[in-house]
Amino acid sequence: MAGTRWTGKRRALVIATFTLACAAFLRVAAPKPVSIAELSSEWQCNKTAFVLTTCTQVRPFNGTAQNPDDQLASRDDD
Repeated sequence: MAGTRWTGKRRALVIATFTLACAAFLRVAAPKPVSIAELSSEWQCNKTAFVLTTCTQVRPFNGTAQNPDDQLASRDDD
C-alpha cells in the first residue's frame, strides 16, 4: 500500500486551510446578543451558532460590597 507523500508546500496549504476553516467556524458560532419580546428588560439573551439560545436574568446592583475583613481591621483592640 503506497503512502501519500506530504511535501512542505502541501502540508502548509493543508494547515492554512484548516486554520482558516476553524477561524470562520468560530466567527459564525460566537455568541451574539438577541432580544426576545416575551421577556422583560431584566433578561439578557445570547444565541450561539444559530441554534442554542441562553438567557440570564440581570439583577440590578443595590448597595456596596462588604468585606468582613474590613470590619475586623477597623475594630478597636483594647
